[in-house]
Amino acid sequence: MKDLRHLPLQTLRTFEATARHGSMARAAAELNLTDSAVSHQLRRLEGDLGYDLFEKAGRGIRLTDAGQLFHKTVAKALQDILSTAVMLSEQPLAGGRLDIACPPMFASAWLAKNIADFSERHPTVECHIRLIENHLVPETADVDLGIMFGQGGWPNRWSARLADVDITPVCSPVLFQRLEYATPDAGALKNCLLLHRDDGAEWRRWLSECGHGDVFDRARHLYCSDLGIAIDLALNGVGFALASETLTRNDIRQGRLIRPFGFSIDAFGGWYVVAHLHSLERAGPRLFLHWLLAAFGQDDMIDTLPALD
Repeated sequence: MKDLRHLPLQTLRTFEATARHGSMARAAAELNLTDSAVSHQLRRLEGDLGYDLFEKAGRGIRLTDAGQLFHKTVAKALQDILSTAVMLSEQPLAGGRLDIACPPMFASAWLAKNIADFSERHPTVECHIRLIENHLVPETADVDLGIMFGQGGWPNRWSARLADVDITPVCSPVLFQRLEYATPDAGALKNCLLLHRDDGAEWRRWLSECGHGDVFDRARHLYCSDLGIAIDLALNGVGFALASETLTRNDIRQGRLIRPFGFSIDAFGGWYVVAHLHSLERAGPRLFLHWLLAAFGQDDMIDTLPALD
């Protein structure tokens, strides 16, 4: 059996470029190689692997089934190498203070449960978290970056969408068992306490769109000034809160919350990270953005960051 632990990186880069372009000539131009050099590297790689990566398609080439699978892995690996190299190249300059603004609901439900990972990776960065009202996040001048719910498009700010937001009822599994539902039925919420972070509009819309609009006026209600409080109450078995997967993911994974109904509604917005342009000239905020975007599976948004001079 061949030892494949020493495949040369340059050959893998040549393969990835050829697969991405679907052309040896365009790959050669990108890598500043001759066409024959690209062809030679690919033949050698196929010989080392023991299977074909490309096949002829008319006047061009296309990936074989094996080539498609190999390309997916190689492309991701090369991107991971690049992202880590960029991050580490900036890290020596990354010490100092980093000011982050976000609403309490994001701070308690997501940031508090995940930021320890960033602090362990980057111990020279001193994070300061400021809790402010959601709509004030992009207007706050003396922070480096903020995380907020909105629809994007803030002037003079760099921003990236972290996650879409669909909301559905969540509750403690203990409360759900106490209700003794034979099957999850939204109509039974008429006997429950509904937890609100607004004036009740979201619950009215959810109930109406799932066909149980009459439940709202028959249920009991508790109103909170912040969604984080409503989620905490749900965790303690007080009632049902409407919340997104983003803010309840950890508690659902750990079995402390459940989503008993399969129906959700669009919250008409998403979670965004916003940053002052001058903050992006410093390595600390950029390191945090690398970490945050990766945590939400939005690594490709790193490419939209302004280039450092």
